[in-house]
Amino acid sequence: MKIFTSTIMLLTFVGCSPSLSVTISNETAIPRTNETVSVNLPQRMKGKSLAIHDSSGTQIPCQVIMDNNGDSSLIFQVSLDGETSSNYSVTIGDKADIASKAYSRHVPERMDDYAYENNLIAGRIYGPSLKDPRTFGQDLWLKCTERLIIDEWFKKGDYHHNHGEGMDCYKVANTLGGGACAPLVGSHIIVGDNWATQERLMNGPVRTAARFTHNEFKAGDARISAVRSFELDANTRMIHWTSTFQSDNDSIDVVLGAVLHDVVSLTHGSNFIAFTEKASDSKNPDQDGNISIGLVLDPDYNADFKILDNHAGLVFKVKSGDPIHYWTASGWSQGGVESPEAWASYMEGQAVIVSKPLKIKVN
Repeated sequence: MKIFTSTIMLLTFVGCSPSLSVTISNETAIPRTNETVSVNLPQRMKGKSLAIHDSSGTQIPCQVIMDNNGDSSLIFQVSLDGETSSNYSVTIGDKADIASKAYSRHVPERMDDYAYENNLIAGRIYGPSLKDPRTFGQDLWLKCTERLIIDEWFKKGDYHHNHGEGMDCYKVANTLGGGACAPLVGSHIIVGDNWATQERLMNGPVRTAARFTHNEFKAGDARISAVRSFELDANTRMIHWTSTFQSDNDSIDVVLGAVLHDVVSLTHGSNFIAFTEKASDSKNPDQDGNISIGLVLDPDYNADFKILDNHAGLVFKVKSGDPIHYWTASGWSQGGVESPEAWASYMEGQAVIVSKPLKIKVN
């Protein structure tokens, strides 16, 4: 299974040196900008304060994360031109105080929303207290600032108006909204339900992540339970989601889809969809600008593009209990997306990047 974050296991740790030298290589012709890589840490570095420097000696943001087995890894971001390499040094010692660019939290004061953002995008998925909508679908918040703003917007309670830094002008209703994976019965999408429980797993400075469980629901004759999670890193429009459906059937037909509103442009490939539409929750769509949405599916799946229930989707089959990896993305014409054509090119490049992770070597 191909995962967006590049990872390598450190097999050796020479002598008593407090540092590690890591070489990151981009073997594609596509420039890789602020892409997250992950280095599994040797025992000697676990539980230590770590810093990482690039080849010029500049300290860059990093974050230690731990998996369910107790193994630790260090994540950080690199930028490489096509077919180039760069060296980085990991040391034991104090790291600089660097502001977080990735943040998420449960928002009980707003009907159990779970909101997330980085310096480029923001959004939320709905929780148990909200009566309508009931869906796996995510709501998109549009930003034209790199500040983290969700706490301020919730406190003001006026995020449907643009006060200079963005707004919520996207309509979800009982659909898959800005992108989600859901069961399919014939040609009908089962949009799922709001999360029942949530757990924040980490919270910056490089990555925020959370896990959600959903109450059992019915898809045709099958009973299905769902667990899903997301990882959102700084400096990217791509959210990495993992959904796992347990069914009393051996396999499940599923769709990775997003709802269509007033579409301006749409393109797709074997494992991605990109489209741009007018603001959908707006009294003045021309004033509020265009919203762009992207979906990328793990290329290991053999998917077919289809329009179903007014959604653009990639349809495929998955075994019960197998995790599904996919990515959703969003952008705004007033927040850094130049044109529908630029968005389609961006998403096509992201689909390639997902399938060709950076190479990592520990020297």
